[in-house]
Amino acid sequence: MKDYSGAFDPDFRIDQLDHGVLAWYGREVMLANHIHDRAIMPQLALNYGMAAQTRAACDEWMGSSPIYNRRNRELQNIGGDNVETIFKAFQLDIGAPHTFLQFHWHLESETEGQFWLTHCGAYNHVRRITNADPKSETQICHHMEDPTFDATVMAINPLARCRAIFRPPHADIPSAGPCRWRVFIGDSMVLNEPATVLAEVSESLAANFRFADVSTKGEGLVDYSGAFDREFRLEDFKHEILARQCREFALDVHLLQRACYTSIARDHGEDAAWTMAEEQWRAMAPVYTHRLRKLANIEGEDMSAILKLLQLDPFLPAEYLVSGSALMNEKHGRFWVEECSALHDKPAGLVGLLLREDSAAISAPVNAVNPKARVVPLAECPEAKGRAIKAWDILIDDDNEPAPGSDYTPLVAGEDMWDHDASEHRYFYNN
Repeated sequence: MKDYSGAFDPDFRIDQLDHGVLAWYGREVMLANHIHDRAIMPQLALNYGMAAQTRAACDEWMGSSPIYNRRNRELQNIGGDNVETIFKAFQLDIGAPHTFLQFHWHLESETEGQFWLTHCGAYNHVRRITNADPKSETQICHHMEDPTFDATVMAINPLARCRAIFRPPHADIPSAGPCRWRVFIGDSMVLNEPATVLAEVSESLAANFRFADVSTKGEGLVDYSGAFDREFRLEDFKHEILARQCREFALDVHLLQRACYTSIARDHGEDAAWTMAEEQWRAMAPVYTHRLRKLANIEGEDMSAILKLLQLDPFLPAEYLVSGSALMNEKHGRFWVEECSALHDKPAGLVGLLLREDSAAISAPVNAVNPKARVVPLAECPEAKGRAIKAWDILIDDDNEPAPGSDYTPLVAGEDMWDHDASEHRYFYNN
């Protein structure tokens, strides 16, 4: 499928997408983690101050990246504990979404290497909204990056470290890009303590979830066990392997959210965490829904468009969360959740919000497509053929008042996120 502009297919899977479109989708899922941050971090700063924002940001990465780093290495058969292994893992890290962050690599030896960014969407966003405030640039590029980069490389080798060669704050961004970092394996170094939320996230079913096996026949990489490729692209994977990697990216985003909300609940209480999650989903749904529409060429505000976009939603990680949907007519649809690991995991993040009895469920992404649609709990759902554990009616009524949006949405969209092009990953490698 070059796109999803045709009829709604209740059995749709991302595997059906054209290989290039599927790779584009993978980059969109990686980008979802930065959309998540843009919707939650401002809430923390405004409600609890910059120190609380920094603490949650460090907790979310240090409490999830060691887990999904391991998961990705196992999934792609990446062995070893040297700098080459660290660089491969970075290339599959949702914190480094291809095109939005333009990484470049120089592998010097098994124990030494450097990477640098010629473009960093996250840094550019902070620089723009704060008018290049040095304190804000220091917050993201020092206070957040120092502990989280170390946590990521130490997940592979406890003696590994990541140190800046140069980085913001900048009066003017250098022509070489905003930052350059050295990665090395040291001797007898004092180990940093892991984030306090890491143990709790590690015990989740999500952290230990295993995807179904896929075929390894055909053209393309079946894993990343070979030599490090500084120009690696998602397109290099065999199609079924790429589809599984896209599902892994979605689960990685959930793990990141799980760590974030574990931190928020610990510091500010469960009620605050759920309230912020609802606001977050309303804030970012219009942005990522717009991006998915462009990717899959999905137009309109009818029920078919709503259900298609739910099938592609990067915050509903497939297999870990098993869902289904049915199109009754162009103003009536149904969505349900079947028996799956997510139902038995401790609630957290947007998946937890979906499954809470008193939540608005999938109202945010539904209203991002049609603000006059409503989501209503459903006692019985014959279309699920007995498989539905939880189910909802989705109803469009033109007489409804439009559902309220979020004041945070313009901040999430910014001047870049709305139109950022992730359709291709082109390298312009420069030593």
